[in-house]
Amino acid sequence: MLQRIWITIQYFGGNGLANHAAAGAYGFLLSLMPALLLVAYCISALFAFSSHEAAQIILNVGFLGSVFDIGSTVVRFLDAFNPGLAGATSLISMVWAAIVLAFSLQRGLNSIFLNFLHIKASNPIKAYLIPLGLEAAVILFVFITILGAHLSILLFGAGTAPRALQIGLSILPFVGLGLLAFGAYRIVPNGYPGWKSALAGAALCIIIYAVLSALFNVFINPEHYHVIYGMLGDLILLLAKVYFFFIFFFIGAQFAFVVEYFDALLFIRLRMARSSPKPFFIDKALFASVKNGRLRTYCRSYQPGETIFLQGEDSHEIYYILSGAAHVYLANKKGGRQKRVAVITADNFFGEMGHVLASKRSATVKADADFIALVLPPCLFEHILAIDKNSDNKVIEMLSERLKHTNDQLTQEMQTSLDAAVKRPV
Repeated sequence: MLQRIWITIQYFGGNGLANHAAAGAYGFLLSLMPALLLVAYCISALFAFSSHEAAQIILNVGFLGSVFDIGSTVVRFLDAFNPGLAGATSLISMVWAAIVLAFSLQRGLNSIFLNFLHIKASNPIKAYLIPLGLEAAVILFVFITILGAHLSILLFGAGTAPRALQIGLSILPFVGLGLLAFGAYRIVPNGYPGWKSALAGAALCIIIYAVLSALFNVFINPEHYHVIYGMLGDLILLLAKVYFFFIFFFIGAQFAFVVEYFDALLFIRLRMARSSPKPFFIDKALFASVKNGRLRTYCRSYQPGETIFLQGEDSHEIYYILSGAAHVYLANKKGGRQKRVAVITADNFFGEMGHVLASKRSATVKADADFIALVLPPCLFEHILAIDKNSDNKVIEMLSERLKHTNDQLTQEMQTSLDAAVKRPV
């Protein structure tokens, strides 16, 4: 868990997700009133309520009443609403204003999943439909929350509901936000995580936000903000809460990414800790060894001279040497004894050619003394290359060096054969 959290924190800063959280808070400010007016219109249309009755139900949101003049705004909107073409145009413009928040979330989530995995963006139609679906889910959540609070007041009166129901209603917004976060992680980004990873990210987001909200209510005195900001005090407090929620929303998304690709990220951190002359002490403590981590399941040791794989073998695992060296042998075409052509030392890959070319093993590899390696499945190797450009460049560099070495050997052998042919008597 410490490894996951530390990687999440580092990627969160590297992705600039605090800026996306600020954009989310700005989008919330622009989207809130259009979304509430859409909810008011749905309540009025579905239940045949008057504008004043619909406004009273919306006011059950509570804290928003001190920030926005919701009641009179809802009444003016519903009284002036025209069901004809003008009304349809008004609804479309409100929907467009409401999805500003959804677009902000989409850009932030794509910066986590799309950029790191080098996934192509979806087609433009899907890119616009996803924020619409997300905003529809937000409006539905607000609709259910408002009706739930209104139903509780109708049944039990203000403040007289059973304790269990009061607790349930207080928890309901956090549960709803958690479900929205889970759905956003699973649907919005193109390289979305599995449901377990998304659930872990959503749980982290809501737990941290619930704790912060409790501390916020205990230690923050709204009166101080009223003195400083006057009428804007409540709005400042609301935006602060919203900003921190989006901070935790993107932390949860980044955590979901880390959980989904944890083994690949662990390997990348291992390489960084081993290659850096002076690794950061936390990186050294958490990632420099495979003895106590998940990478231990990929660790294999071989006896001196033991064959790792044979030339012509149909296997595609990729090896990364932790200690010792690997000797590469090629058999000649006549089936004679094998000839050693290369030695691969620690902190290098081998066996990647069979995976990259989707072919059988082109050489036999045997272990040297004290040989320990990580045996990486092809799917894990693909994730490593997709996330870490340094690993990608390293593999390309090694393949280029081996190709050059092979070309040099072939040139030397051809020259030797040519010299022998010249010296041979006619």
